[in-house]
Amino acid sequence: MVQRMSLFVASLVAVAVLVVGLTAAGVTVAPSSPAVIASAVAPVAPAATPQVQVDTVYVAPPQAPQTVVVHKTLPAAGGYETESEGAGG
Repeated sequence: MVQRMSLFVASLVAVAVLVVGLTAAGVTVAPSSPAVIASAVAPVAPAATPQVQVDTVYVAPPQAPQTVVVHKTLPAAGGYETESEGAGG
């Protein structure tokens, strides 16, 4: 029950923070003047369609892929030295 109550209180606090923040930002529920209501209700004539100009852009074609050949070489077998061989013991 305590968890439900704390969740309810937290949601009320979140709503209060949102209301304060939106009010500080100037967002209101109702319009503030009759001019705002009139402009929202009045029909607006459609604007003329602007002329569209299409530009053609030419891009150089990509280079052809090149083949890279890798030759792996292995050292000769038995030619390894270790630190203990040169110590002379």
